[in-house]
Amino acid sequence: MRKTIGWVLLPLLAIACAKPTGFDYLGVKNFKVLKFGLKESTVGADVEYYNPNKYPVTMKGAAVDVYVNNNFFGKTTLDSTIHIPRKDTFLLPVVLKVNMNNTAMGVIQSLATGTDSVFIKLDGSAKIGRSGIFINYPIRYEGMQKIKF
Repeated sequence: MRKTIGWVLLPLLAIACAKPTGFDYLGVKNFKVLKFGLKESTVGADVEYYNPNKYPVTMKGAAVDVYVNNNFFGKTTLDSTIHIPRKDTFLLPVVLKVNMNNTAMGVIQSLATGTDSVFIKLDGSAKIGRSGIFINYPIRYEGMQKIKF
């Protein structure tokens, strides 16, 4: 009897432990300059993702390097726990400290000249999982992004 119950529960256990798939990047919203300085500035934005998984997952931190127009722009970290609904979009609040060297000034100048799009590259990882089991998942994205102030 125990063997029969074990064989019946085995497929359910395999489905419950399925590895979560990565999130789909949808874009950046609510881009804003939180603090402007000549040496260092702080910018904030909400990064929109879609969770294609059939179950909710939890994100327990992330670290991402941000490149704008193929130049290092800054690094952002997320150290809080976020519960992500299944098959739904969600926003991740991002705060980025930017060293106002030639790279940042070049991006500001290109935006000031009327260009409303920049090339963004994200490279990092996030800890995602469910039921207490977490894995490091890579975050990779490259593409043009419209910036609205």
